[in-house]
Amino acid sequence: MPSTSRVRLTVQEDGTVLAQNESGASVVIASDGPNTFTPVELLAAALGGCAGMDFASLMGKQRSPVTPLAMEVVAEEGTDGDERVTAARVAYLVASQGATEAQIERARRLTADELCTVSRTLTHGCPVDHVVERPPNATA
Repeated sequence: MPSTSRVRLTVQEDGTVLAQNESGASVVIASDGPNTFTPVELLAAALGGCAGMDFASLMGKQRSPVTPLAMEVVAEEGTDGDERVTAARVAYLVASQGATEAQIERARRLTADELCTVSRTLTHGCPVDHVVERPPNATA
């Protein structure tokens, strides 16, 4: 049985969106403003978070831990009305003295090609349904 992730969101009167997961963690999403993430920044954070966890885990299993691991993700947005991310780049800033280039490359390749759910979803795509539902207590 596949696992699912559920996030509940509320669009506030000021236009910001409060997103909360089932464990109670929350984040504020906005198109701009202090202490918020834009939707594209959240996508970049999800990509980097997923890839970073997989990469660090693989390096640890190879007895070449790289934590703490600094990373940078750049998401390029389309131009001329192309409302989507057109390219993304994940950079691992590996400072480990004991890791070999072969170990680093193996972790990078497995993360990108097999393990990182977010990266693989962006690479291969997935269907997205937009539906309108009425809460059970809503009146017609």
